[in-house]
Amino acid sequence: MREMSQEIKDEYEKIKDKISYEEFLKKMEEYKKENADVSFIDDISIAHMVVGDYITEKNEPTEEVKDFWKIKDLESGTQHINLVGRVMSISNVKKFTSKKGREGKLANLILADETGRIRVVFWTENIKLMDKFQEGDVVRINDVEVKQGFREDETHLNIQSSLEKLDPKDYPNLPPYNDKITPLGEVKGDEEVNVIARIIRIPRVRSFDRNGRDGKVVSLELQDKSGSMQFTLWNKDTNLIDDLDLKEGDAIQIMGAQSRVRNGEISLSHSWIGRIIKGNFDVPEYHEDILKIGDAHEMRNVTLIGLVSKVYDTITFERDDGSTGKVKSMELEDETGAIRVTLWNEDTEIDVKKGDILKIIGGNIEFDDYSGTNYRLNTNWNTKFIINPVIDQEMKDALKEVGKYLKPMKISDLNKIEDDGEEVDIIGRVVNLYEPNEFQRDDGTAGQVRTAEIADDSGMVRVSLWDTKAEHPLKEGDALKIENARTRLGDYQVDLSVGRTSRLIEPTEDEIKGLPSLKDVESMIYQSKKITELAEGDRDVSIFGRILSMGEPTQFTKSDGSSGVVRSMEIADDTGVVRASLWDDQASTAFKEGEAVKIENPRV
Repeated sequence: MREMSQEIKDEYEKIKDKISYEEFLKKMEEYKKENADVSFIDDISIAHMVVGDYITEKNEPTEEVKDFWKIKDLESGTQHINLVGRVMSISNVKKFTSKKGREGKLANLILADETGRIRVVFWTENIKLMDKFQEGDVVRINDVEVKQGFREDETHLNIQSSLEKLDPKDYPNLPPYNDKITPLGEVKGDEEVNVIARIIRIPRVRSFDRNGRDGKVVSLELQDKSGSMQFTLWNKDTNLIDDLDLKEGDAIQIMGAQSRVRNGEISLSHSWIGRIIKGNFDVPEYHEDILKIGDAHEMRNVTLIGLVSKVYDTITFERDDGSTGKVKSMELEDETGAIRVTLWNEDTEIDVKKGDILKIIGGNIEFDDYSGTNYRLNTNWNTKFIINPVIDQEMKDALKEVGKYLKPMKISDLNKIEDDGEEVDIIGRVVNLYEPNEFQRDDGTAGQVRTAEIADDSGMVRVSLWDTKAEHPLKEGDALKIENARTRLGDYQVDLSVGRTSRLIEPTEDEIKGLPSLKDVESMIYQSKKITELAEGDRDVSIFGRILSMGEPTQFTKSDGSSGVVRSMEIADDTGVVRASLWDDQASTAFKEGEAVKIENPRV
């Protein structure tokens, strides 16, 4: 293809006897400013406009004059031609943003005559012409240009183009238009169909990466008298949901949808030349069937509503191809039972909390011997989630009754639990926090555990934080909510284990209204004693005294081979003197002889 500058010079050659080249370029600049908002105007189009100011009908034409051209005779580069044909397809009007940041509109149609078919492109300034015709009409389009498209030649309208609707009786040889509406139940694979249906589900638009390029996809669920089917919009076509203000329950007509078969199921995809029309079409109203959880068995495409009774942290995993995925589990309950729900990838980011009411549309129930509820609801990329949906009062009251037991336990009530491994929730304040310890598992992998002591206004519990939970940012005095901690029965008390399925959450303001401050918790938990009152085995005590002497830190080797540090000091009050040993990090605390010091929860 010749450089643009050469094409412009060729245009100037047509009128060089009427204007200088400098004046020609000046007029081009003036036209550019006048048409700055015209989306499809380029330099060569501007040059055509300047030439058109000087060449009139009296000038000798440069090519054969035709009333209209046959499609088979069209060649790329041909300009100012007229076409007559039947409209076979019309796309929806789509919005775009040019490289210069200007917003515009674009639509396509397929025009056919007895010699072939061709794409016709309408730009922003031509969109108003779209109201003059519909599929099946015979039209004449004046003053278009043939350009090389992505795969084949196509025609483009310009700012002077016009369109008129013709009488089809005058053009009996044009190919016929098939306006048949196909019921969804009769759609077969690999064909172009027109359908009328009601939208019964619009899931959220999802993003994906294909060969390094970002894409978007959404599959609407359609239903008519004969059945239901998915209708998929890809990439920029997903914007049609907002552009056409599509809602669940709307009746639509889809022209030129493409059917396909995958895994034995037929679905429809929106074609680049297809059209969605929203209207008052004769299709049945949609009746939603909500499955009670107690009636769950292996079945597909179900709708459930329940109270979220458990939420587990998201787990990241590696697929066989090396890519990473995410999975998250939760439990849903209604008055008839409970079921485990599995969420994947983007859906793991849904902001759902324990106690929320959740509506899940389009999940598949599968048997699962390990779920604890015999079945699990497996969601997929086309599942829709609605948090705290609008429901009737009867269902709301039933779910409220189900959720009565979901409140966190008082820490003192933990000692009433008689079984290991019970899942519980607590809210408390971090009273003591110890450094993490690394260890080696039987399989040779490394792990870590960190101990914390959490208290509320009823008591204190020892909590073991395992692996990634040991890395959770915490400090003494923090308010903390723990979900799905597992009980561990000790000799004299119940401890809690916080592992992979547990959650560490910052509680809300309402949840900590009755939680005492760290100072109040300490005064409540620790018994203040004089030094002479201390007895071997004392726990949860505090002493107050003054440092008499400080020893130097001493390094030693622990039984596991790691190194440690210990430092001794003597503390006195008005009743006596006691020796205190400071271990590891505490050994480096900057104490001075003569300072007053308070020690809480020492091992006596």
